[in-house]
Amino acid sequence: MDLQTGDIILTSKNSIIVYFMRLFQKDTCLWGHVLVAKNDKLSWEAHWTLREVETSEVLKKHKHWKIIRKKDLTEKQKEIMCKVAPQLLGKFYSFKRIFLQLLDHIFHTDKFSGSDSNQYRQVCSSYTAWIYEMACRYKFNGVPWASCDPDDVSDDQEKNPETWLILEEK
Repeated sequence: MDLQTGDIILTSKNSIIVYFMRLFQKDTCLWGHVLVAKNDKLSWEAHWTLREVETSEVLKKHKHWKIIRKKDLTEKQKEIMCKVAPQLLGKFYSFKRIFLQLLDHIFHTDKFSGSDSNQYRQVCSSYTAWIYEMACRYKFNGVPWASCDPDDVSDDQEKNPETWLILEEK
């Protein structure tokens, strides 16, 4: 697969995270984890820490994934991604943000997670959304980066097929 900077990888279909997300969401939720490709070999993700990982190793661990590409992403925006994403590498995964997102889902709002705009407190989806916000001012599903969950990324792709190209789905 010829991945490019900014390609998005959705994984963890039917995971425990997806199960909990489904409890409180109105729409169908399929994906529980999201990464952003740095290049053809590496991706950025939030795991226990924000880190760079070999994309092929991530895909080996999952039965299901979807890889999407924003059709109008420019070379300049890709360069910005390569500058901003590494600034947060090594920061710890934010369980506080996960808790705030859970409250958002229970009460059908973005107020809880949206109240925490600290860029150093990230989960996989907020990290993805933050990278896109910094590089091209893009908001997945119209949601601020601080409140973005994997379902917002997936919903955005499904609602805007003119914006997104599906590279692979397994």
